[in-house]
Amino acid sequence: MFSPQRMMGQYTTPKETVQYMTRKLLSELPEKSDLKILDPATGDGIFIHTLLEEGLTAENLYAFDIDQKTASPHPDVHFYYEDFLKVDQQGQYDAIIGNPPYKSKRQSPYFSENRERIEREFGKIGIHNLYSLFIHKGIQCLKPGGVMTMIVQDSFLTNIYYKNFREFLLKETEIKEIVLAPRRLFHIGKADVRTAIITLKKRDMEAAAFTQMRLVDRLNEQNYNHPPEDNIQYLSQQTFEQMPAHNFAINVPEDILRHFKVPYQPLGSVLKGGTGISTGDDRSFLREFKNEHAPSDWIPFYKNGGRKDAWYYEPKYYIHKNWPEYVNKGENFTVRNRSYFYQRGITCSSMGVDFSAALLPEGSLFGVNANLFPEHEEDLYYFLGLLNSKLIKYMVRKVLNRTNMITSGYIKKIPYIEPDPLQKLVMIETARNIVDKKKEDPSFQTGEWQSLVDQTVYEIYGISSFSRSKVHDFCHDIMEKI
Repeated sequence: MFSPQRMMGQYTTPKETVQYMTRKLLSELPEKSDLKILDPATGDGIFIHTLLEEGLTAENLYAFDIDQKTASPHPDVHFYYEDFLKVDQQGQYDAIIGNPPYKSKRQSPYFSENRERIEREFGKIGIHNLYSLFIHKGIQCLKPGGVMTMIVQDSFLTNIYYKNFREFLLKETEIKEIVLAPRRLFHIGKADVRTAIITLKKRDMEAAAFTQMRLVDRLNEQNYNHPPEDNIQYLSQQTFEQMPAHNFAINVPEDILRHFKVPYQPLGSVLKGGTGISTGDDRSFLREFKNEHAPSDWIPFYKNGGRKDAWYYEPKYYIHKNWPEYVNKGENFTVRNRSYFYQRGITCSSMGVDFSAALLPEGSLFGVNANLFPEHEEDLYYFLGLLNSKLIKYMVRKVLNRTNMITSGYIKKIPYIEPDPLQKLVMIETARNIVDKKKEDPSFQTGEWQSLVDQTVYEIYGISSFSRSKVHDFCHDIMEKI
């Protein structure tokens, strides 16, 4: 059973993180005696206590919490039992700091209980998680030029559902800094969440046109004050405005980022397809034939390969050839992209930290993972090699989507650069040879062949040796780097 705090999306923030956030906030504020600083979800009061330790007086501090069991963090602090998302205090605070609750629309009854009000007030940014609503409300409550520092889930950086939220941040604020917090920051509280610390300033009439953002890559430990130099990047805020879906890419080399600047040719212009059959109940409709050949009336069904399934693998599942009869029998049996069924193509992994692509043999069906088909079948092996290159893996997982689910929509946003004929030939022949070897021996090690693919793709995209090392470092340990 989860604790009541966990059920509400509350997580205790480690002291070192709070100290960094507090000092960062104060460094962005003018030295004034009448500052009003708010913690909108005070919880155990660690932010208020740290602000006091940094020299703020209790009279400057305000704290809200919806939980009636929460104690005031200090007798002289302005403390109220308030639902911050319901307060009407526009332009009241010089600064806001805290760790808002992380609960999605599916996880929290708060959304259904307050549906009409939430839709009215927050509908324009997308209603997906409490933390994004807290940031939106916080910006409203700041004075022009006011500063906010929040630690939140990093899903907002790239997830397509947060596109409007990112656009709102770019329009209404100057982004001062984004730090990717340590991977296991909340493990002591048994919470496996990836987080980021964002510091921003509410725009005023004299706001600079092009704010320089400080972007700090994933920290291995809480060394906020002295991160490795190659983990730090400074970019104009305009860079994110030019990204597809306004994605926030952290510490991505500029010779890679430049390929994403709108307008550009996306991979989706030359690779079509998407999801296929969702049975709604795989146990009822799919079968495995582990130690025997599948009967002739069962069709190979590719639903989601993994990292070890790159390039080629034998099907793990089969569906009966009479599957069209299931459409009306299965309540949730859904069929999409029927025109691509039984064609040879590429099937991609969709769940998990890593990303890979494999040959989709002719005569097969496919599930709700990404399945792609080139306009010209003779290019099939070229695209198979491209999608299995380290550069494309980096683009997918570092730039396009940091979450663990990669759909065809994200893959189709990969920038496409037409190779010269020799480069294409090298890629096609290399990919074909790898597939042939994998068919003969599933455990075949692709090392040297993979290196040739990577080298060729780097050349096609014009990637520097420095950036190549960044890509290799990321792909070597995605779990820790993402």
